[in-house]
Amino acid sequence: MGGGPDGPGHLRLAIRGARGPRRRDRGGVSDVSRRQFLAATGGVAGTAAAGGILAGHVWPLLTREDLIPGRAPELTLEPGSWTTAPDRLRFAAIGDNGSGGRHAMAVATQMARTYEHLPFGLVALLGDICYYGNLADRYDHVFRRPMAPLLDAGVGFELAIGNHDAGLRHSDEGIAEIEAELGLLGTPGRYYSTTHGPADFFYLDSSEPGVFGPDAPTQWEWLDDTLAAATSQWRIVCLHHPLYSSGRHGSTLGARRRLEPILRRHHVDLVLAGHDHHYERTHPVDGITYVVSGGGCKTTRVGHSTFTATATAALQFLLVDIDDDRLTGHCIGVGGATIDRFHLRAREHR
Repeated sequence: MGGGPDGPGHLRLAIRGARGPRRRDRGGVSDVSRRQFLAATGGVAGTAAAGGILAGHVWPLLTREDLIPGRAPELTLEPGSWTTAPDRLRFAAIGDNGSGGRHAMAVATQMARTYEHLPFGLVALLGDICYYGNLADRYDHVFRRPMAPLLDAGVGFELAIGNHDAGLRHSDEGIAEIEAELGLLGTPGRYYSTTHGPADFFYLDSSEPGVFGPDAPTQWEWLDDTLAAATSQWRIVCLHHPLYSSGRHGSTLGARRRLEPILRRHHVDLVLAGHDHHYERTHPVDGITYVVSGGGCKTTRVGHSTFTATATAALQFLLVDIDDDRLTGHCIGVGGATIDRFHLRAREHR
């Protein structure tokens, strides 16, 4: 299975001039206070210089936005120690991990520690791998440093672009940021498919232009055709904006209306998303399990909906084991505790 029709060379023509939506996921921080705050985070003296506007709010903001520096993982992992076979695969998934702060480092450290006894050869990135700047400038800080043990071990990374990765607006600045991410991570396009062992992965552009823009039908036609041609036992869709979520942003209803009929028609097994900064797993919806794994460096409150099987606000990542027709998912928190465990059987009668 290969990349979609929107490779990097096609990107500029495909998305230039698309109208973006109102940006909402600011975590309660205005543009002015965020700029003032970021200018002041060089130390205590800098914070004090920001003035009274930050009085009483600096520490909560530091914590919420994960702007307190942290120690990068210092583990050395055995390269290539995972097993991928036609009927076996272990992979990890993480979303919204792009701060480079202490929480991001803690989650990345736990991923490396988990690799030591449960090695995996793939990480599915569920978007927002870079906050507070351009990835080309912050690549080492927000990605290379936290993920160094896994990168050095040869683990592969595959990206579903997120809105903080500039995919939401598709402005000229956003185009440059998307192209930088695609190039730095070796991603073939805004949407594409890969195959690993017994599973086919489908990475989507869930931004507003990607869902509603003039080129959106091309993406949905590609997904419909590519799913129809899929031959692996498992079908896993990865995107940034969740179709089902009880968190701060909630379910992405427009994307759900357009995407869900395609997923049902082709008997997709699992859909992974980020965007909301919590962990949530649904009861099967028309046979499909939806997971939000957006606790890569920040947490926000999460409720409980009729579709919710379990939900918690926690720093975490997802580890998935596939053995033939059985899939086991583990939500792992900082410290190694298992927050959730679930089991799926591959769907029949595709």
